[in-house]
Amino acid sequence: MPFELVAKSTELRCTNCGRIVTSTPIVVKTCCVNKPWTFCSRECYRQFVSKWTRNQDAGRSGGALRRGIF
Repeated sequence: MPFELVAKSTELRCTNCGRIVTSTPIVVKTCCVNKPWTFCSRECYRQFVSKWTRNQDAGRSGGALRRGIF
């Protein structure tokens, strides 16, 4: 499960939607990517976690992975 990190910069792009983040970003780290993910809002983060969880479950069960997340 992704966990949140403390953000240090305020001029980043959202990983999910691509918008420039002007407020405090939500920065998370997952077990499968060395680079942290940055999100502009809780809604973008929720959408990412939903896709990420489906991919993790599909990978464990031998099902087809969804390409929209990586």
